Amino acid sequence: MNVQKLKESLVVLRENLGSGLIAADIYGAHDGQTIAALDNKPYPVADAVFSRIIKMMTEALNDAKFPPLGNYVLMDLQDNKVGIVLPLGDYQWGMLVDSAKTPLGLALNVAIPKAIKTFKEALAED
Repeated sequence: MNVQKLKESLVVLRENLGSGLIAADIYGAHDGQTIAALDNKPYPVADAVFSRIIKMMTEALNDAKFPPLGNYVLMDLQDNKVGIVLPLGDYQWGMLVDSAKTPLGLALNVAIPKAIKTFKEALAED
């Protein structure tokens, strides 16, 4: 994994979401340990909590015989904030977006796919 390239994926996300991107971390799905953070400002508590939430959701969906999680989990928060978690195998990417500054469609259909492409390139490099 190329950590510098992971950091570049955060920059790609910021370039596409602009001031609407409040925070973003890439962290381990199993331990919640931060690997890369937007502006080098990690949110380790959020990373640890969201890794547990996604694990619990995955197990609950499996136990209920529901389809597994798709490309993202959205959380509608107060004050026009949206929490987005991307389950990416052994990793997760959490972000906080101000939907008053950045349309959700732009985030989901343009910015996140571009950033994930850079993320996958970083994983492919040793």
